[in-house]
Amino acid sequence: MFGRRGLTAEERADAEEVQRLTHAWDRACQGAGLVREVSTVTGPTVLVPEITFVHLGPPDRLTVRLQPGMVPADVQAAASRIAPHMGAYGLRVEPRGIGQWVIVTLLYSDPLAETQPFPLVSGDTVLLGTDESGQEVTQTPTDLGHIAVQGATGSGKSAFLYALLSQLAQRPEVEITGVDPSGILLRPFSGAMLGLGEPGVIADYLSRLVAGMDKRITSIPLDRDYLPDADGLLFVVLEEYPGLLRYLDAADPKIGKRVRGYVARLLAEGRKAGIRVVLVAQRAEASVIGSTERGQCSTRITFRVDNHDAVKLLHPDVDQDTAAAHASALPGIALLSSPGRPLTRVRAPWIGGYGEYVQRIGSAA
Repeated sequence: MFGRRGLTAEERADAEEVQRLTHAWDRACQGAGLVREVSTVTGPTVLVPEITFVHLGPPDRLTVRLQPGMVPADVQAAASRIAPHMGAYGLRVEPRGIGQWVIVTLLYSDPLAETQPFPLVSGDTVLLGTDESGQEVTQTPTDLGHIAVQGATGSGKSAFLYALLSQLAQRPEVEITGVDPSGILLRPFSGAMLGLGEPGVIADYLSRLVAGMDKRITSIPLDRDYLPDADGLLFVVLEEYPGLLRYLDAADPKIGKRVRGYVARLLAEGRKAGIRVVLVAQRAEASVIGSTERGQCSTRITFRVDNHDAVKLLHPDVDQDTAAAHASALPGIALLSSPGRPLTRVRAPWIGGYGEYVQRIGSAA
């Protein structure tokens, strides 16, 4: 109908824009390899997911019918290569129906560029961030499992930890402790080890945590293989863990080895005893946080790091484009891997500065 006479100038402009988007989509999908090849009498034919309807915005939305054998995740995986050829910053891909259709929204700016205010989260969940579609990413404290967080100075890592710990502190069944070489993050929590004191004292502290874990394990009911949540959750935060180990190794390699052993036990056996370890690092170096430790951390969060290889330390399945782009991510934007969820780009919640964090912890005491 777009070629008929009698259309207004606005309608003709809309028709031309629809044709431009459709043409750009076809070429971009072919270039990104989002195609299906079929054999015909005239030879092989390449088919791309078909645009069946265009809603011109802003934002522009494409209703797309997938080719047989394709799933929405295939479109999402190719989004970073398709978007630039559509004149967009990125694509939001939402499944429709059983799986044959997706709605593709063209994002002309980064949806995570603005700081996200800290909303009130109802129920039993903890807010980890807001994804590119505006959906809150939440987990119950139990389902969080062990956590690994990495990010360079100024990347928003500390602000995320303020939000996470202040939420956990509001829950009566949760206790927070750990080792904090800087003495800042865990200062509001009584009982935490602050500063780089006597290496043997740090080792003894972790030894007591392991002994407490063993005691918890002996109290697990005979009809269960884990300690009920009602008996409480203990979050052990190891702030700047690689730096802590370097300090201990320099002071006494034997103590450094002891501490590695204690942390390994907490990671391996702590979950069934109601213990969650939070490993924090500027970079989750393989020589310090090995594959076994990383494998025990079911929730992994990466803020801006120096290069794409650092991203892959916690997210080995990340594609090259996403990893490279994240090396220049704005403060507060993170990549999140968690059980039952594909790698997700999120904006971490912002509760305010350090003073607000301390006040929230104090109000929960």
